[in-house]
Amino acid sequence: MISINRLVYKFLILSFGFSSSFTVEESYGLLMNRSKPVHATPHINNLIRNGFDNLNDNEKSKLSYIGLKEQDMRLTTLDPFLDQTHETEHFKFYFTLDGTDAVESIEYVINMGFIFEQVWSFHIDTMGFEIPPLNINGLYEIRIENLPSFYFGYAVALGNGPTCESYIKMRNSYSSSQFNEHSEEDNIKVTAVHEFFHAIQFNYNCYAVDQSLWFLEATAVWSEDELYNDINDLYRYMPNWFASPNRAISESSNHMYGSFIFFQYIDEHLGGPETIRAFWESSRDLANPNQDVTQDAINNVLESFDSSFEDAYIRMRVANRILSDDVNALPYTYQEAESYEMAISPWGTSSGPQEQLLLHQIGNTTTISNQTLELYESRYYKIDTESPISIEIASYEGQVHLSSIVKYLNKNQWSVRSGNKINIDPEIGIEWISLVVSAIGPDMTTWDWSLTLYDGYSEDFTSFSPYPNPSYGSPISIDLQVIAKQIVKTEIFDVLGKEIWSSTNVFNTPSMSTLTWNGINKNGREVSNGIYFIQIEGHNQKSNHKVIYLKVKN
Repeated sequence: MISINRLVYKFLILSFGFSSSFTVEESYGLLMNRSKPVHATPHINNLIRNGFDNLNDNEKSKLSYIGLKEQDMRLTTLDPFLDQTHETEHFKFYFTLDGTDAVESIEYVINMGFIFEQVWSFHIDTMGFEIPPLNINGLYEIRIENLPSFYFGYAVALGNGPTCESYIKMRNSYSSSQFNEHSEEDNIKVTAVHEFFHAIQFNYNCYAVDQSLWFLEATAVWSEDELYNDINDLYRYMPNWFASPNRAISESSNHMYGSFIFFQYIDEHLGGPETIRAFWESSRDLANPNQDVTQDAINNVLESFDSSFEDAYIRMRVANRILSDDVNALPYTYQEAESYEMAISPWGTSSGPQEQLLLHQIGNTTTISNQTLELYESRYYKIDTESPISIEIASYEGQVHLSSIVKYLNKNQWSVRSGNKINIDPEIGIEWISLVVSAIGPDMTTWDWSLTLYDGYSEDFTSFSPYPNPSYGSPISIDLQVIAKQIVKTEIFDVLGKEIWSSTNVFNTPSMSTLTWNGINKNGREVSNGIYFIQIEGHNQKSNHKVIYLKVKN
């Protein structure tokens, strides 16, 4: 027996909810010691809302360097003299043409106003989000200043209630070498859409500023790509995010920006952008000053899709390994999978998340013990074997989910299985095998588990995912790879469990075959629109698939 022991870094999860927050000292340090572009919103608001008593006198004296000042025993933003204004239909811009805060020209402000109106139209008119609180003139306030180096911009939440008014600070220039990854106009665009989405969030549930930073930032990053899909500033978060699957999607650090991919997955597979809006509507309904309601809010919405936070999380982790836009990989796909893979490659993780290699040889039993994860962390393993293998997971404390992902050789086909015990037969022709172990379940639990690999058994056949699925009047096909001589029976059932069609095929030699159902029942009539279940049974095994059959669109 081979035993592998590995210690895993653990971070603190706060006693409420499942998200972690920054301390005042951490936010101050990140704002002050900047060497690359900074999303200042969570840290500026942290200092304003939670005070500065934990800072020493020297640190307090430098607050002006990051645009803050003490007023009435609290912190607030510095407001330089901005003697010019520009109004658009929904925004009022404050700026100046003189001094260190000066913009290059009035055209800079006019162009920014045009961009913010695009953002408004998208968020409010197209996406249906509610209008954030406006000032007395019915306009939203934007201040254009000479912000500290590497600050994109930030939104300031005013107040501590369930709904907060706010304003946004933008830079007087985005053309310096600090922001050379994109043009000045593109930098303004991604900043505007990101920060205005914060203003919208503050209107729905301002408690989230203190409770669920990852929810604010991940959905704000998601919104960037919804409006300005061709800029792709969010790609810069992906290398580190994919290289660190053992960090939770709910972690409050720079990691939380990469967690946009969770909401991107939901957007593409569980209702579209409207689902993200529904999350914030649900968060508003559940808003509680003493409790993070993010997970409950998401669960309430995903229930209508026969899903949940944990279900979407597990699917997303699988999709991250497959990293494909191929229809055969559904529902584990991304529309921009090819671009995601290119974005990840600088870190040497072009095949997906970082994995630990596990080698299996006939007759050996390998146990990976003393494993620990925290809530919504995952660990990936790459399996190297030439013989059938069985993988079994044991959870000592907490709930742990195991998924296997198999990529078949020389074809765009994948197989995903879940369970406490999984068998995989490489004799059917496999390109790679990966495992995903994820910590799920109630908060404040220790997830201790072990993974055991031992000799498996040969499988009779492999059935691939049905296609097309859903089918709009077209025949539904299932590719079948048969290993041994056998009789294979295929049965199709409706949602009531009634058999509506069946066939029997005899295979005398190993071969590839395609089983096809044309939507006709055993009486020769086309079936009704609905969900159907396909059961394929060979000599020693069964496989099951769910398909949706819809008649031809009008």
